[in-house]
Amino acid sequence: MRWTTRAALMKWTLGSVAVGFLIYQWLPMVTLGVLSFSGPDGGTTFPMNGVSLYWYAELWEPSLSADFKAPLLRSFLLALACSATTAVMAVAAAQAVRGEFRGNGVFFYLILLGIMAPGLLVGFGVAIVARLLGIALSWSTTTFLVHVTWTLPFGFLTMLAVFNRFDRRLEEAALTLGATRVIAFRRITLPIILPGVIGAALFGFSLSYDEFARSLFTTGADLTLPLTVLGQFDRQLTPSLYAVGTLTTLFSLTVILLFGGVMWLTRGRARRPA
Repeated sequence: MRWTTRAALMKWTLGSVAVGFLIYQWLPMVTLGVLSFSGPDGGTTFPMNGVSLYWYAELWEPSLSADFKAPLLRSFLLALACSATTAVMAVAAAQAVRGEFRGNGVFFYLILLGIMAPGLLVGFGVAIVARLLGIALSWSTTTFLVHVTWTLPFGFLTMLAVFNRFDRRLEEAALTLGATRVIAFRRITLPIILPGVIGAALFGFSLSYDEFARSLFTTGADLTLPLTVLGQFDRQLTPSLYAVGTLTTLFSLTVILLFGGVMWLTRGRARRPA
């Protein structure tokens, strides 16, 4: 078999695996999206009984508004807070590791503990400590802290990859010309690494928005959206859950596209000649 034939065969094989993985990943979400358009008498499985927007309209009814509207707002605000915090702390932590201070290896692995530790155990441990200290469990305090420990390592690794390709001579030239370190970071470093900062912020938003395991024991009485959706399984299942899932998926994709558009614009400006 000639090398061109082997290369073509490998390309088609890898392409088929990639397409199969995408189908496996997106087919459940597409199925839920289709079932969310069932008629008023529709069930949670096929065949569909009519096609309508009935279950989307039901989400805004007063009887269901308390089930989804408030948790959706909490999850959105929590994700925004985690996004901003992750971006700032990831840049600061990556900058610190660049300085190669004493103990930076221990510092590196301490940050990565947020990925290594099981989410349920982390949430349960934080809940126990909070109650021992007399701290009330809340989505805006204890859940926020737990989410940041989960999202920060991803943003941190993103910034390390960005700084790994960063040319230190640009900063050194600015410092040689009389700029302070703050000015050099603001006018030289930050514009170059800005796409990475946006990527770290996106990790913070997307990972926090649908986090369940770490929220289970730390949220308190005011639930986030994933916990509210889980609570609906104790009641009669209706396609309204599919409508919620479809809307949140579309919302997440919209946020990702917005972040991607901002990243593309900033990267284009960074490459544009002065």
